[in-house]
Amino acid sequence: MRFLLLLLTFCSIVSIQAQDYMWKLGLDYFFDNREYEKSSYIEPQTLNGIWFTPSGGITWDSAHTIVGGVDLLKIPGMKKAIDKVDITLFYQYNAPNTFFRAGSFPRRDVLSNYSDFFFSDSVNYFTPLMQGLFWQIGKERNFFNAWMDWTGYATPENRESFFIGFSGKTARGILFGDFQSYLFHYAGTNPGNPIYGVSEQMQGIASIGVEFESANSLKGLLSVGVFAGIERDRKADIVHKPVGFISRANLEFWGIGTENTFYTGDPRMRFYNQYGRYLYWGTPFLQGTSYLKSKFYIRFMETDRVSIQLNGNLHFTEGNVLFQQTLTLSASIDNITKDSNKRTVYPWMRIFQ
Repeated sequence: MRFLLLLLTFCSIVSIQAQDYMWKLGLDYFFDNREYEKSSYIEPQTLNGIWFTPSGGITWDSAHTIVGGVDLLKIPGMKKAIDKVDITLFYQYNAPNTFFRAGSFPRRDVLSNYSDFFFSDSVNYFTPLMQGLFWQIGKERNFFNAWMDWTGYATPENRESFFIGFSGKTARGILFGDFQSYLFHYAGTNPGNPIYGVSEQMQGIASIGVEFESANSLKGLLSVGVFAGIERDRKADIVHKPVGFISRANLEFWGIGTENTFYTGDPRMRFYNQYGRYLYWGTPFLQGTSYLKSKFYIRFMETDRVSIQLNGNLHFTEGNVLFQQTLTLSASIDNITKDSNKRTVYPWMRIFQ
C-alpha cells in the first residue's frame, strides 16, 4: 500500500510539471571477419549481428528523463527468430555540468573514451548494455566520471561479478592528460560453493599527449603513458602486477583515418587459461609481451541519423601479422534529433555518386 501511494504521488508530481515525450527506433549492424589462424590467443571466426532497439521515454523539468525499451539481437544464420533479448531501462539527470544515469543503458553512451584494451570488440557486439550507475562532472575535454556495472548476480548456478570504474581527462589547447581504469570482481555463488574462489583484475592507463582538429577535416592524436594492473586469485594466493608502456597515434583526413595503439611490457591476463572471458573483458592479445593494433578505416556515411564505417585492422602479435575486416552501421529515427540536414561530405564520396 505504501509503495502504491508513493507511485501515485510521483505520477501526480510529474503530471503537473512540463513534460516532453520521446521515442526512438534504432538499428545497429556489425560484421567482423577475423583471420587469426596463426594466433594462440584467439580463434579465427566471423561475427555478425543485427540489433533492433525501440525505446520511449518522458522528460520533465528539462533535466530529468526516464527511458524504457527492448533490445533484440538477430544473428544471421541462426535458426531462432530472436537470439537475445535485453531491456533498456534507466533514469537520467542531465544538467550543464552534471550527468547521471541509473539502470540499464548502452555502454557506448558513457564509456566511449575507454580503449578496447578494457572492452574487446566482442563485448561491445554482444553485451552492449551496462547495468548500474554512471556519474560525471564536466564535459568534452575536461571531465571526471565514476561508474558501476553489475554483470553477474549470485545464485546457486551463477557467480557474482561486477565492475567499478573511474576515468577522466583534462586539456588545455592541444595538450591533454587522461586516464581510464576499472576493477572487476569475480566471486562465488549463493549459497557458497567451496570449489569457487574469488578473483579480481584491476587495470589502469594514464597518458599525456597532444590532439588537434582543424577546419579542413584534419585531426590527430599522439600520446604516451603507463598501463598498470593487478590480477589476483585469492584461493590460489597468486598475485600478478603487470606494468607496461602504451602509446597511441591517430590521424584522420576527409573521413579516412588510422588509429594505432602499441603496448610493450609484462604479459597480462595471466589467469586467462583458467577463467577466460569470465574474468577478462579486454583483448586476449595482451597475453603477450608486446602488441600493436593498427586500424585503417573509411567513413562511408556520416549524417544526423546514419553512420557507416569500414575497417581493416592489423594485429602485430607473437611475431605474426593478423588481419581483421569489420563493417558497422548505426541508424536511428526519433523525435529528439532535430533535422539539421547535417551531412559530412568528403571529396572522395563523389566516386560513389
